[in-house]
Amino acid sequence: MENGKIKVWLPAIRAGTGTDVFTLRLADALRRHGLAAQVTWFSLRFEAMPFLLRQVKPPTGTDIVFANSWNGYAFKRDELPLVVTLHHSAYDPASRKLQSPAQRFYHWLIVKPFEMRSLQAADAITAVSAFAADSLKRATAIDRVSVIHNWVDTERFCPLPARRETGRPFRLLFVGKLSKSKGADLLAPIMRQLGPDFELSFAGRLKKGRAADCPANMRALGWLEEKALIEAYRGCDAVLFPSRSEGFGYAALEAMACGKPVIASNATALPEVVVDGTTGILCSTDDVQGFAGACRTLAANPARCETMAIEARRHAVDRFSESIAMKKFLAIVEDLVNPQPKRC
Repeated sequence: MENGKIKVWLPAIRAGTGTDVFTLRLADALRRHGLAAQVTWFSLRFEAMPFLLRQVKPPTGTDIVFANSWNGYAFKRDELPLVVTLHHSAYDPASRKLQSPAQRFYHWLIVKPFEMRSLQAADAITAVSAFAADSLKRATAIDRVSVIHNWVDTERFCPLPARRETGRPFRLLFVGKLSKSKGADLLAPIMRQLGPDFELSFAGRLKKGRAADCPANMRALGWLEEKALIEAYRGCDAVLFPSRSEGFGYAALEAMACGKPVIASNATALPEVVVDGTTGILCSTDDVQGFAGACRTLAANPARCETMAIEARRHAVDRFSESIAMKKFLAIVEDLVNPQPKRC
């Protein structure tokens, strides 16, 4: 305990992904709910060698440990309960098809054994989506998983009153790693079909030589800090997210919290976040014409786009608030740190 508060240790390997975002948001939320939380970051080089972290001592006063399922076993201590969170959908056959031979080798011969050790060592397992939990169950028969969806701070990620100006292109936004799994290779074909009446801004920078492959209606925004990211969401008309594989879909939820409809793939965890026809439009994976058609539908129907924007914000607040997630996390903490004696 720290000053009478339950103390949570969150050791994490910094990967530059949504897992890092989750760790920081969980720590902040735990503090807001009266717990002490300490994050300890480790270099990415430990991802392939998490066993080297087994000798790291938890901070003084630690009562419980929260860790990523890929390396959580390295932080298991006999005297402390361990909670591991499953963030990815690596057990899904469709996700495996997106990996290169080297990635498949890495995930199945290196990462998977580490993850299985973490799951076996865990006193509780959570998953950020039902899709991730179901994929794990189908592949391993492990079913003692609590689904706790990711959340977003809906006070920071919020819409601003705005009226769409006439005579300008319909503004689309893509947020995510510029990778095949995120569907980044589909962006240029979609935008070529849409033409000059549409423009797409995307977070990140293209590698040298790839910028020439982009049509004129695409532009890179570079790396965005949170404030600039929120402004980008607010400044677009809709978010285009043709991702092929999502353990959850942070970008879709953040967009909805900012009052923007989302055009996304009807695959993996995304249907758990985006309600087709209500908070956005779901399209078949890899369907370039379908994505382009959805963009045209919203651009041609401002009233429908605005209704979806309102519903997107409402859905984000009602279904993906911090309070809903923390109620479940706090119940796990209470059960493991202060277990109630079983009645005979």
